[in-house]
Amino acid sequence: MKSYAIIFALITLFGFTSLASSQPIKIEAHKECPLCGMYPALYPKFNCQIVFKDGSYEAFDSAIGLLIYLFFPKKLGIQSKLVSKIYFKDYLKESWLEANNTFFVTGSEVMGPMGTEFLAIDSEQAASDLAKQEEGIDIIHFKKINQQYMINAAQAGWLHYLAEKMVLK
Repeated sequence: MKSYAIIFALITLFGFTSLASSQPIKIEAHKECPLCGMYPALYPKFNCQIVFKDGSYEAFDSAIGLLIYLFFPKKLGIQSKLVSKIYFKDYLKESWLEANNTFFVTGSEVMGPMGTEFLAIDSEQAASDLAKQEEGIDIIHFKKINQQYMINAAQAGWLHYLAEKMVLK
């Protein structure tokens, strides 16, 4: 009987860990951005995070930083881990968005904690409205962003200084 209780406890624990890893994690005050060393918890409007399959996470104070981390790991000397979910903060609602439900307004002059920022938003219509309001140049869905898009954004001056250096080096 005790062995069944232990097995049930392990299954329950494993299931809970699996579930927890697929939700946004509250960014701890001491958590540093792996790219710049800043503390993302200080900038909740621009928070974003990658939650890994092992339950760990990385937090960023810039959507651009997360995208560089994701698309340029070799340039940064980052050991890739299996990703469970990616989340961005909706620029207007300040609620979490899953990456696959995220559009970005790029090329605006809105400044985040690192400088020029990609603005995460929950729909194409909201992105269109925000682009008009903030004089954004492009609207792109997360699934369409890749290395080449980030290189083009760096060349167009749409990335903050540190990000531009990382992408173009």
